[in-house]
Amino acid sequence: MATASRASLPEEIYLRSLTGYLVGQNLVEGYKKVAVITYPDRICSAMAAALMTSYISKGNYRDGAGAVFTYEEGKEAEIAQKVKEYGADVVYISFGGEQKMSYVAEIAKKTIAALAQAGYKGALGIHVRVWLATKQLSNVLADAALAKYLASLPEIRLFTADVPNRKFLFHKVKIEGNAAKPEKYREVEITAEHAKLLSISLPPPE
Repeated sequence: MATASRASLPEEIYLRSLTGYLVGQNLVEGYKKVAVITYPDRICSAMAAALMTSYISKGNYRDGAGAVFTYEEGKEAEIAQKVKEYGADVVYISFGGEQKMSYVAEIAKKTIAALAQAGYKGALGIHVRVWLATKQLSNVLADAALAKYLASLPEIRLFTADVPNRKFLFHKVKIEGNAAKPEKYREVEITAEHAKLLSISLPPPE
């Protein structure tokens, strides 16, 4: 794992277990068909699995409740089409575990563009590192067509962390012109252990 993180790989994976649990309980709550597009590395895949397990454990153990798709460069359109064919009512983008933030910004924009091209009209879930890498989606919203697409979606949900105060914050994001404005709808207290792991987990250096 090429990373500047002060957390070990086992700690990084356990951190995603804790984070995925809360995201699965809160961010995708209320949706019936949850898709996750994850980068196919160890940490992002751990996050995707934890999120999906948490969601399924909340009374959603049934056929077709969820689907996981792995990102592959050059195949964004194919993946987006599969998400649409699955019939997802929310798709969560899980990037940022072992990739440089500049690359996360690049592939997040490509993924959203592919979803738009495929005609996906469901909700969107954003991982905090995607939010940070894209500078609050500004690199996506700089494209007028993508800004219009995001504004047309029924809902965009996001989670962020307030580590010093040991809280996860869940937001609904409103698109206004070329700006994304998060509006908090829930906060959840996190454990001291979770906060400590968040504080030592860092993305790879540029």
